[in-house]
Amino acid sequence: MQFNILSCKYSSTNKTVGFSKYDNMKATEKWLEYTLDIIDMQSEMMQSKDFNIKYELAQMLIIAERKKTYMYKHKNFDLKRATFLLSSVRNVAKKQQ
Repeated sequence: MQFNILSCKYSSTNKTVGFSKYDNMKATEKWLEYTLDIIDMQSEMMQSKDFNIKYELAQMLIIAERKKTYMYKHKNFDLKRATFLLSSVRNVAKKQQ
């Protein structure tokens, strides 16, 4: 199930493009989204036994890493807030398990 969602989000066949102004981009939140997706993809890759799924996940990881790096370099990115949000989200996930 998780693979299907990530596949739709990061596949190269997804040609829907949305544009927003560079200055209005919420770089910190997008960076957090891509970071969480990368964590999910890595865990999915380790659990999967199918080579084709692993290959597709590797391709999606490349795209997500590229987007994460772009958001990190964005002028609206706040590292302190991003690390706080990431640690908060990971702590919530641990408490739910």
